Amino acid sequence: MKVLVVGGTADGRKLATELFELGFDVIYSIAGIVRKATVPCAVISGGFTQFGGLDKYIIDNQITHIVDATHPFAEKMSNTIAQVSENLSIIAIRFHRKPWPKTDQDNWIEVSAWSEVFDLLDEYQSLFITAGQIEQEVIDALAAQAKHVLLRTAMPAKVELPDNVTWLKAIGPFTFEDEKALLTEYKIQAIISKNSGGDATYAKIQAAAEIGIPVYQFKRPELKPLAYQCDQQSDCVSLLQTLKMSLNNEV
Repeated sequence: MKVLVVGGTADGRKLATELFELGFDVIYSIAGIVRKATVPCAVISGGFTQFGGLDKYIIDNQITHIVDATHPFAEKMSNTIAQVSENLSIIAIRFHRKPWPKTDQDNWIEVSAWSEVFDLLDEYQSLFITAGQIEQEVIDALAAQAKHVLLRTAMPAKVELPDNVTWLKAIGPFTFEDEKALLTEYKIQAIISKNSGGDATYAKIQAAAEIGIPVYQFKRPELKPLAYQCDQQSDCVSLLQTLKMSLNNEV
């Protein structure tokens, strides 16, 4: 049994580490955009195009199981994993943390596309964008609508920033106190976010609820389904252990 964990989140790194420590033959894959992976197992960085595509990499390296532990919004990669799993008839497991639940204190406006966001933001003059990398036309449109835009990403923005955009480089986890102070300092009137789930960036949602400002929350994309899906690391590990045991019994 040889497991390929396609990562991109702290969840993926932790899973790959635990599997390795349990004796699994595991390879961890990461795009290598934000930070270098610190895992004890074998690592590949930079995607699968360098190897001729995911399907060729799986065949050439005799991968028997794939775990999709990418970011919940990495729609293209998740769907590629699902398609390759189907094409090659190998088992794939999706391990994505649960989305944040909306509470009674939250003022969320759920959206699916930036075009929806543009139509809803006319009344706000100070925006906080914390939704990953964005396109040039998006930042231009938001900057044209608001007096000031605060953009926070883990890596330098890939767009030319208008004069009224302030960029912050930061990687979670973030604390409630720091997030509340940030919103207060920049007089933020609305947040634009993705429902990524997990603890690392949830503090901004809590701070927004405390202050009483709305969050324009991107809903997760609909992904091609897999036979196995987990939202807890322990469940993913238990499933792989069961599959490994069944495989050993067949030998």
